[in-house]
Amino acid sequence: MGVMNTKAIIFDMDGLLVDSEPVWNEARAAMAARHGKPWTQEDHFNVMGVSTAEWTRYMIDRLELSQPAEEVREEIISQMEGMYRRQIPFREGAVAAVQWAAAHYPTALASGSPRRLLDILTAADELRGAFQVVLAADEVGAGKPDPAVYLETARRLEVDPAHCVCLEDSPNGVLSGHRAGMMVINIPDERFPLTAEQTSFADLVLDSLIAFNGEALRQVEAGKTGAA
Repeated sequence: MGVMNTKAIIFDMDGLLVDSEPVWNEARAAMAARHGKPWTQEDHFNVMGVSTAEWTRYMIDRLELSQPAEEVREEIISQMEGMYRRQIPFREGAVAAVQWAAAHYPTALASGSPRRLLDILTAADELRGAFQVVLAADEVGAGKPDPAVYLETARRLEVDPAHCVCLEDSPNGVLSGHRAGMMVINIPDERFPLTAEQTSFADLVLDSLIAFNGEALRQVEAGKTGAA
């Protein structure tokens, strides 16, 4: 494994551990429709993985909203919070992947979602106690693709970013991990495929979290890229 051996594992949340992207998109599209504006797949891509402050600004600009940012943010997040409290829609293999990581490595959660949604996830029986560090991009002032949330997560883990593996689904997330100097595993959502250029910033691409294991870590350490 050489000098690149894994010393910590960092998970994204939306679209990776939780199948929330369609719900985020539905909530934003509904708001756009109420204001007589379209909400396109391009719009959805543009806000995947970014911070709360950033997607709120994007929506206000894109939809030419006059209401305060706090109202826009609260309307969307409240819909998400209600869904999470009813049932967290874990993606296939997510719970097992986190439990495996936590059993072998310091493990963290670094997400563009607001803190209150992260807190609901990490309090779930299946994941309670799994994460040594939980960080929302809003807490560092910049969302993905800025590397700040990953760099601060590594600092709190007391692990060099070069020895961290981050798992991401979105283009913004993959680029964030790459810019932080981490080993990046991309597990794209087939409904929101990445371009070849976007995928090129990942060190390994897996079909699902079910394929995340020790062998996947060996592959990412070797810098192999391609579908597994």
